Amino acid sequence: MPITYVERPFTITTTSGSSSTLTQESGRTADGRIVVAQTVTDDGAGAFIGGLGTVNYGAKQVNLRVVAFDRSTESYKSDYDNATEFGNTVGDGSGSSNADSRKGASYGTTSVGEQVLATSSVVARYRVAPAVVTARTDSFAPQSIVIDLCPYTSDSIVPGSVQFVWMGETYTDFEGVIYRGRTGSNPGVNSGRIDYAAGTAQMTDYVVGPNPDAITLQSLWTRRSAWKTASIFMRTQAAPIKPTGYVLTLTDTSGNALTATGDLNGNLLGAHMWGHIDYQTGVVELQFGDFVLDATLTASQKAEWWYDAADVGAVEAGKIWRPWPVDPTTLRYNSVAYFYLPLDADIVGLDPVRLPPDGRVPKYRVGSYVVIGHTGVVPAATYTDGQTVNCARERLSRVYLVGADGQLIRTGYAPNLDAGTIAITDVTDWVQPVTVKHRIEQMARVADVQIDGTLKLTKQLAHNFPLGSIVSSAIMAGNLRARALPVFDQQTWDGVTWSDVTVGNPAPSTYNDGAFPVVVTNAGAMTERFALRVLTGGTDVEVIGENVGNLGTFSRNTTIAPINPISGAPYFTLAAAGWGAGWVPGNTLFLPTVGAYYPLVAIRATQPSEAIGTDYAFELTERGDIDRAPTNPVI
Repeated sequence: MPITYVERPFTITTTSGSSSTLTQESGRTADGRIVVAQTVTDDGAGAFIGGLGTVNYGAKQVNLRVVAFDRSTESYKSDYDNATEFGNTVGDGSGSSNADSRKGASYGTTSVGEQVLATSSVVARYRVAPAVVTARTDSFAPQSIVIDLCPYTSDSIVPGSVQFVWMGETYTDFEGVIYRGRTGSNPGVNSGRIDYAAGTAQMTDYVVGPNPDAITLQSLWTRRSAWKTASIFMRTQAAPIKPTGYVLTLTDTSGNALTATGDLNGNLLGAHMWGHIDYQTGVVELQFGDFVLDATLTASQKAEWWYDAADVGAVEAGKIWRPWPVDPTTLRYNSVAYFYLPLDADIVGLDPVRLPPDGRVPKYRVGSYVVIGHTGVVPAATYTDGQTVNCARERLSRVYLVGADGQLIRTGYAPNLDAGTIAITDVTDWVQPVTVKHRIEQMARVADVQIDGTLKLTKQLAHNFPLGSIVSSAIMAGNLRARALPVFDQQTWDGVTWSDVTVGNPAPSTYNDGAFPVVVTNAGAMTERFALRVLTGGTDVEVIGENVGNLGTFSRNTTIAPINPISGAPYFTLAAAGWGAGWVPGNTLFLPTVGAYYPLVAIRATQPSEAIGTDYAFELTERGDIDRAPTNPVI
């Protein structure tokens, strides 16, 4: 049945303090019935407006009563007239003029107290809650904002001169970056980039506050023409520089930060640069730019000042160097330099007055000797008894065999150094395969030393030394021979004080080293001071060395010859006949000796820094000649 709605606005009912609402819209049908559409929402806490019902969220139930309201309607009331009224109406005209008192009709207003729900007239809409409450965080990146700091000039900005206030925050520039809240102790927050050439600041991280369109510029310097370059030549304040201990930073003309770091070889590495540093002198040469493919350049780029077709492929095939201008006023560098402290004579063991300040001494001198040497290798192989190994060169200085376990093989072979061959005699204890190493050497005197490392010798080389040969400096020890110094004695000795002369009173007796001299050999003697102290009874003595300690007790009635455990030969030999009579307990005979060796020290100074390498090695080799008397000496 069609419904005719009256021209009446819908009604929305709310209650103060509650979010529940009641919305009503009504209309009339052709037969006079009133149709009402009502919408009720709960307050989110399970209650409806005006106590119309409740919601049980857990049980998924809704209790809602029929909505009642006061409404009246005009309708046909009766099909007869009142007799009195009827008479009045048709008589003398004194009857009532009530519209309801008309013949054949009676109308009235009827109140409607309840509503009748039509079938399927209730529609419920609801939202299902999640099984588990989940938290979600949304992040919002604000759009970057470009601020024109120099709207009335085309001059470039001086780096480090910008400071402005925007939305209550203070911003400053440093090396092409805009920082917020930067102070002497606080590095600040990276808030954007600054283009010094264009005079603009691109803000990417900022605090939103009042008056975003108002900027207070507190400091900004400009200059007419920016000083820019693509080449830098400099020298560090201190040198030598520790390898990898140099870092340089600066910004380009667009405000981008560039960093150069040195590697072990002195190459400076970084974006848009190419250079080198001499760690010894601290001299730096740095070019800023890139090698670009010539085929990728446009016609306008090839028309720029830096392009020259003759330079294409000069360094790298098909490429040309394109400069990258930088601002040299922003250049800063950090370096770690070596400083040498004076040498302590007590630690070194020699007077450092004549040494250079850095502790280095010349390795080669004019008139000194050097040894040229080369070590050849016969690849590892398995050998048997009776084989002969040919080293393919003659007049060898030495050969040595190394087993597969890395140990030297000292027996089982007989080398012929002049012929350059090795006869294998017994491989019983060898760890095969075995590597054979052979060496040629020649000693010569230096006639001249050049600063580039060239050495001029006083004689021709007798060997054909291949590439990779080593030149070693030689220390000349001269003639060496063991000897015993004059003996002396003391009446008493405290066992602590060592001296080269008698301390206190001499002993009542003495040793006759004129008739019975102390015998020493090159094999057994060493530079040492020995004390022979007479024990109780007067017959035995204990032999004590200043460095080797107590060597034991010996009888004065026999030859005293304490053994050197390294060589197996006696430190010295003292005859029994030289003692004589008169020795009493406590008397001490002092016997100083000098060994047949040349004292030297190998010192390597390690500076306090990170280790550059992990494997270091050196080798000391002794070379000597033995003077032999001729078979038929000429007198």
